[in-house]
Amino acid sequence: MEAEYDTTIVKHPLKWRMADIEGDGVEFVNVVMPEQDPLSNKEILLSTDIPSPLNSSMDIRWSDEDIDLFQILLFKMLDIYDLEHEQIELNQPELVDVLHIVAAAHFIEPIDAEIFLDEDISTIYMEADLGDLISVHTKDGFKTAIVADLDSIEAVCVLLEPLEIDGEDVLDIYDTFVVNKHNILPPEFGNVLPGDEAVIH
Repeated sequence: MEAEYDTTIVKHPLKWRMADIEGDGVEFVNVVMPEQDPLSNKEILLSTDIPSPLNSSMDIRWSDEDIDLFQILLFKMLDIYDLEHEQIELNQPELVDVLHIVAAAHFIEPIDAEIFLDEDISTIYMEADLGDLISVHTKDGFKTAIVADLDSIEAVCVLLEPLEIDGEDVLDIYDTFVVNKHNILPPEFGNVLPGDEAVIH
């Protein structure tokens, strides 16, 4: 049975803010969130390490796709169904990861995984869904990623660890790639602990 996500989690408009918050001359993607107190008009600014792809400072409202991915990741990574009735620490590492993944999915152009994939692995086919933790077999070993978008053929994923080939950096953490769904492997192949029911051949 699939979990039902509360579509009222994000009751106030969330925004991306392209800005040089640190004042070091580099603009990054920042998250503007309302305070959880409904009577407060103050906003909370959370910075990410995702470089801004734009040439000017501006605010961009979250898309429906951003909100859907955010809600699903809150449930799958933090076990939160309803943000309105949950108290969470904004500096909580898992929440920081969620915001980086959503920002990366929105702003980083994915590269084709074919350039770094290694040979196919014979194992049980994984039917991946949005927000799932997966792994891929690369020339730098097995790497873990999060599914950020998918259709009937391909999936866009956000990498959760750096990837090198022959000593050269190919992708960094939170970079994105597009991969054919038949190349998606269960997360147990990557840098995670297998569950009791995991089957690895």
